[in-house]
Amino acid sequence: MRKIFAIVHYEYKMQFMCLAAWGILLAATVLSQLDNFPSAGNLARLEFLKEPAYYVYRIMSLDSLILLFGLLFLLAGRLPLDAKTGMKPLLLSSALRKGQYVWGKLLGGFLYVFSMLCIFLLLNTGIYFIAAPFAISLSACVVPLVKAVFVSVIPVSLFVSFCSIALPGMMDIRLFYLLAAVFFGFNASYVGSADAMPFYLLTSGDLVRLIWVHPRWPFVSMGSVAANGLFLVGSGLASAGLLFLKHRFWRAE
Repeated sequence: MRKIFAIVHYEYKMQFMCLAAWGILLAATVLSQLDNFPSAGNLARLEFLKEPAYYVYRIMSLDSLILLFGLLFLLAGRLPLDAKTGMKPLLLSSALRKGQYVWGKLLGGFLYVFSMLCIFLLLNTGIYFIAAPFAISLSACVVPLVKAVFVSVIPVSLFVSFCSIALPGMMDIRLFYLLAAVFFGFNASYVGSADAMPFYLLTSGDLVRLIWVHPRWPFVSMGSVAANGLFLVGSGLASAGLLFLKHRFWRAE
């Protein structure tokens, strides 16, 4: 476990030092505020913007995609980078096992994506709380924020981190970038519906409806919620499992 924690710490530290990630976070926050800042124009355009739960729901379901897309591209190079920089041969010379290396990479990536998403939500919600031209209680913002972390941020972080770290270890990274771009493009272009959403959506699936439900369509299909959660968590774990099964990924097997 000590060796796994050492790799987790290294990955987490190195990724937090990446200036490109902070640039993506800043850009995503600016675009999110242009769309959701509680200005007179946005309040007139968005019927439910006065509700903090709706604001958090909207930030998570729509605007977080920009941040996640950027983080996915940055994380995709973590395994290939070790081979290019000579880090992998150095690790191979030690008593480090394949499972320790892989779990360290995966968990470090997960904690990093989770932290960046939490910072993104906290930053946006803080701006909303301070700038809103109407009275808002702190609990009205904190409750949907905590709910978003448990019902959306955790499974989404697992999907993005595990897939973006594991899959480039099994395929050409250019193919992975192409598949990721298609997947995120589909998510960005999908139009919402009062009916059950497709289970394979990243941030706009029915999981986020547990944060806020439209008053005109209060029904939430728990089957669709479970399917969305299973897809996100299951796909991430399956990607990690395939990496463990790949021959000659670590030492000659």
